[in-house]
Amino acid sequence: MLHVPQRRAASKNLHRAIAGLAAIALALGAQLPALGQSPKRLLFLTHAALYKHTSLGPAEQAVIALGKANGFAVTTVEGYKQDATQLDFSFLTPDYLAQFDGVMMMTNGNLPFTDAQKKNLLDFVRSGKGFIGAHCASLTFYDYPEFGEMLGGYFQRNLPQGTIAVLKVEDTRHPATRMLGSSWPLVDEFYVFGSAPWHESRPADNIDVLFKNKIPMGFTRDRVKVLLSLDTNAMDLSQQPNLVKGGDYPQAWTRDYGKGRSFYTSLGHRDDIWSSDPVFRAHITGGIRWALGLEQ
Repeated sequence: MLHVPQRRAASKNLHRAIAGLAAIALALGAQLPALGQSPKRLLFLTHAALYKHTSLGPAEQAVIALGKANGFAVTTVEGYKQDATQLDFSFLTPDYLAQFDGVMMMTNGNLPFTDAQKKNLLDFVRSGKGFIGAHCASLTFYDYPEFGEMLGGYFQRNLPQGTIAVLKVEDTRHPATRMLGSSWPLVDEFYVFGSAPWHESRPADNIDVLFKNKIPMGFTRDRVKVLLSLDTNAMDLSQQPNLVKGGDYPQAWTRDYGKGRSFYTSLGHRDDIWSSDPVFRAHITGGIRWALGLEQ
């Protein structure tokens, strides 16, 4: 059981660490394109077929603003405003997609893409374009494992709301994490990912616990380069029945996909993390810029 004094101490340390990290993030400054260079173009999709996060609107607004200051122009279609039963992707033709340098998705569910649209999205990234997945993107296309192969894994369960996590920074040089030092204390919603394809011999394993989607492929470090993972040795696990001290719980990663780049972060559940957390905003900006080829 979590004692109140421990929680107060953890909260105080959390605020102190965030304040220090915020100063570092703000010191990074805006990164504008070189004179005469056109900004990269990013399409941001926020359609929700399972659950409509309240952070989808703030996420769109934040990414648009971050793009203006960091060398990429963002197009949104306000997909989060559409009814889950009437999602419309008729606009997503090969010609429409070809005008962009990358696609960002904060989506969920088995979206009503045609088979051709699914293939075109992967071919788009494979050809040398960028892909960014935020938070619930890992609950997208359980019916299309090729998407999971590109993204890196599928959601299996979430940790309790209000979890105070300590994120271990596994790559301190990547644009999405270089502002963090060696660790990042954060309150958000964190995920555990499926470790193997669902199989009928073990029907309760590797199934999405919220919506009962069967996980078609397991996460493996062999497929991706992990940027952030939960540091369970630095966390209070008394209210975390699904975590094991010393266990491996990645939260953000990258991977090369053909000639393209894919970046994923499980973070972004909270509305305010998009609008007013400069450290998170620096994290997501770095991931976008890396996926678009603006940074190495």
